[in-house]
Amino acid sequence: MKPTTQAVLKRSLVAGCTAVCISAPFLARADQPQPAADTLQDLDNVVVTATMTAKTLQDVPGSVKVITAKDIKEMNATTVAEALENATGLIVSSETGRVAAPSIRGTKSKQTLVLIDGRRMAVGYGDLVDIKQIPVVMIERIEVVRGPSSSLYGSDAIGGVVNIITKKPAKKWKMEATGQAGINREGEGGAYLGSGYGNGYYDRFSLLVGGEYNAKNKWNRTDNDSQDDGDKIGQGFGAGRFALDLTKNQSLSGGFEYSDSSMEGIRFIEGLVRNRDADDTRLGYYLQYDGKFADNYQMMLRLNRSEYTNKITLTPASTTSEEGTKDNNLNQAEARFSGLFFKQHLITAGLEYREEERKDATSKKMDVNNVSFYLQDEYQVFKPLYLVLGGRFDDNSKFGSQWTPRVSLIYDILDNLRLKGSYGRGFRAPSITELFVTSWRQKGKYIYEPNQNLKAEKSESYEVGIEGEYGSYRGSLTLFRNELKDMIDAVYYKSVGSGSAKKDYYQFRNISKAMTQGIELESSVKLPSGFDLSGNATWLETEDTSTGKELTGQPNFKGYIKLGYTDKGSKFHANVRTSFTGRTYNGTGSDAGYPLLHCYLSKGITDNFKIYAGVENILDRATTEPTFVYTGVNITF
Repeated sequence: MKPTTQAVLKRSLVAGCTAVCISAPFLARADQPQPAADTLQDLDNVVVTATMTAKTLQDVPGSVKVITAKDIKEMNATTVAEALENATGLIVSSETGRVAAPSIRGTKSKQTLVLIDGRRMAVGYGDLVDIKQIPVVMIERIEVVRGPSSSLYGSDAIGGVVNIITKKPAKKWKMEATGQAGINREGEGGAYLGSGYGNGYYDRFSLLVGGEYNAKNKWNRTDNDSQDDGDKIGQGFGAGRFALDLTKNQSLSGGFEYSDSSMEGIRFIEGLVRNRDADDTRLGYYLQYDGKFADNYQMMLRLNRSEYTNKITLTPASTTSEEGTKDNNLNQAEARFSGLFFKQHLITAGLEYREEERKDATSKKMDVNNVSFYLQDEYQVFKPLYLVLGGRFDDNSKFGSQWTPRVSLIYDILDNLRLKGSYGRGFRAPSITELFVTSWRQKGKYIYEPNQNLKAEKSESYEVGIEGEYGSYRGSLTLFRNELKDMIDAVYYKSVGSGSAKKDYYQFRNISKAMTQGIELESSVKLPSGFDLSGNATWLETEDTSTGKELTGQPNFKGYIKLGYTDKGSKFHANVRTSFTGRTYNGTGSDAGYPLLHCYLSKGITDNFKIYAGVENILDRATTEPTFVYTGVNITF
């Protein structure tokens, strides 16, 4: 039988991802045994999330992906959700239907911790942080740590951590502004974006402020289905950062982020077509002290507050608990110390206090607090072997205490080839919703009831990998396995009513066990004449060991290839990006895999003025918005 176009594309992309990752070393010039300048610059990217101490990519234990501001521009990502779409071992899922959240190595979105500059945020709708509501205007880079990180960060870091690192105030004057507009091939989904930031300083004081407004109109692929495929969206965002040098080695910093998002669209809820209007506001602010003493010792003290409000209005009104206003608040206080002892031990120790609360129309008291202590030793055993030992103790007001250790190692086989491995435990505390809140799902048909006797979800994880560089090539191969238990699931226990009025009742309970394992490949190479090629691939196997079935929403393969071209002399850049998401189990069957194809180009008119344009979803796959065309300008001062 003749293969379908989709099958051909799938095979081509799977083969292409594998070829890029495996054969790219042979594309690197043989007369360049040392890394090229661009590769060295990539390796010198300093990351902090994996150990809470500054490390280059080659020195960091575990699997870390850095998405830089340059990467974000070259894929024209306007939100964190778009910036993460092609990260290795990660998918951006929509478990609640409207919230986009990251999922790492087959774990659930609730098992991935999202931070801003190392600070926690209050969860929003569905107990998740909606990363499509976080714009990129203030982002310097995004660090993705794959693998359990509860030994440093506590709850929610079973799959890993996404740390959004924002720009910091600098001792220079700079301004940047961007304007963009686009529309899809059906003449719908018109989108408009304006953003900018400015940095200034005076003596020992630096200030950075930025803002963005993003609007998008409705769009539909299927008419007359009582649904809007794409809502009308409006989002305003503002942020500020300051830094004050108290002395040469001591500083005080702080800042805020504020966003106001609205989504309005048609839904079929409880037997009626209703207009659903959701308004989300998020406010976060912090104050931080940093000090460096005797060259080898550093201290950080930080206070952090995060507030989130969600208001949903249905017209005509409904009896579901989805309507109304909910407030989630988080307070966090941290103290951390790092110091080098005996020339071989970099010790990091910290204390954290965190409290979370929810308020809604029920007037029920819903709060949880957590006290924790963590300790980590980065030990240079001998020259080729670097060992990291760490552990954290958490005491939670609702589920008790939890101890989560982790051990990681790096063994330098050669100067440009290294072996990495790690073992760790992770956990996720029951959320306030799972403990206290009765929630309505699937348009009011399913009612989920809380359970205050829930235990924390737990995991044990293993990984081993090899990575290296040769000439202008860099690549890595990683094998991983996660074993999870006491997973929290909603368990059916009764039905009330019949026909269209039937409602099914569920309660959250600790019942599930699960396993995820797979292989990750990453590769990049600088080619002659200004071209570059990069790609990644993840093969994933999942199992709900309680039922023997696959986990829902997790593709068995995800691959990505990017071919770029840059002419620095003419200030021209172009790239073509293609990805393939494989077969995904949905609970009753499987959704077929699908490819996506995008392109982007930009041209600098002067050193301070650039124009750009692009096309998203060139193949017009039905899994996302119809083919979307955009253009924009960028100005710097």
